[in-house]
Amino acid sequence: MNLNQLRYFECVGRLENYTQAAQELRVSQPSLTTAIHKLEDELDLPLFVKQGRHIVLTSTGGQLLQVVQQSLQTLDDGVARLQAAHATQPVTLRVGCIPTVIGTYLPRVLHQFEQAHTQQVRFELHSVTTEKIQTGLAAKQYDLGIAATDSRAAGVLYQPLLKQAFIVIVAPDHPLATKPRLDLTDLAAYPVLTYTPDLLIGQKVQRTLHRQGVADRLQVDAAYPDEISIAGMVQAGSAVGLVADTLYLEAFDVVKIPVNVPEDLRVIYAMYRADNPQHETLRELFRVFQSAGQK
Repeated sequence: MNLNQLRYFECVGRLENYTQAAQELRVSQPSLTTAIHKLEDELDLPLFVKQGRHIVLTSTGGQLLQVVQQSLQTLDDGVARLQAAHATQPVTLRVGCIPTVIGTYLPRVLHQFEQAHTQQVRFELHSVTTEKIQTGLAAKQYDLGIAATDSRAAGVLYQPLLKQAFIVIVAPDHPLATKPRLDLTDLAAYPVLTYTPDLLIGQKVQRTLHRQGVADRLQVDAAYPDEISIAGMVQAGSAVGLVADTLYLEAFDVVKIPVNVPEDLRVIYAMYRADNPQHETLRELFRVFQSAGQK
């Protein structure tokens, strides 16, 4: 048994999928399969069983996965601490961040962290979509992700940062512009512009409309990639926009109206893989995020 086998097993066990694990580990699927079979032979234990076209952990495999994850985390933390203690060059943390946060909230917090860790930490920022952040974290392309998510991936740690409310936007001369608050049913007489279902936020809008029982009662045009495109169309016409309340909207002559929906449209999280070699630094950064959120 060697370290590579254990890392391979951890990834396959976490994902329960050889193809996805091979992509994340950047090895060939046959090599990965062979390594897992050798591990099973060496341990003389069944770690996975097939269920149709898929694989799942056995009870023994699940127990071993917990042991391996804890052991790898201890090893990675120890190596990271040694590297940090003897580092002559600053650590560069690659951050994938959604555009609505990268130029506002995030720089202030990261600058505060850099000032407290002079010559130790640098940040490399990438403005990308939530979907690319999630795949980038899985592929270890990013050390830290800042994005909206409604789900949790195994082996990833999360810290809530910001909430963006579900609102309606209209032009200043729109009949709804004087309303202090709206129900979704108030939008039935107007074209409703919102995000494309290709985006996670667009999927959440659609789920909310269905849960509220209005999906078939509204004239919804779900074809827009962001608040900028929606606000531009709303500003110039009679349509209403159903969007998250972001700073992008400040550039447009639109009226923002709260809508009676029992949830925020978007919750922004910081997230990183627990097996990241810079786990200790990232955990300390999480504490800074948490402190900033309490002020």
